[in-house]
Amino acid sequence: GEEGDEFDPVTQVRQFTVGLELKVNNLEDIPKDEETSPLFLQMAEDGRTSVREVVPMRLFTLQEIDALGRCAGFEFVAKYGALMEGVSIEDEDE
Repeated sequence: GEEGDEFDPVTQVRQFTVGLELKVNNLEDIPKDEETSPLFLQMAEDGRTSVREVVPMRLFTLQEIDALGRCAGFEFVAKYGALMEGVSIEDEDE
């Protein structure tokens, strides 16, 4: 994600930016036919290309995760990371 990614607090959906850097070590390995992926066709001479997209990601609250788990027959045992009590909503590490 990026700092400017939009978040809708009503639907709890974040428009999450995802990026991928791809590198082919041997350009000779890239197929050269009509079925070749566009990713290969846009590669630079050094065998590198990048892909960047924005995808919707639904964020779940601790209560939702607990309820969904219980409906599926699971028992809540422990919380970690950003779901732990005492973690500030402003904490960027979690």
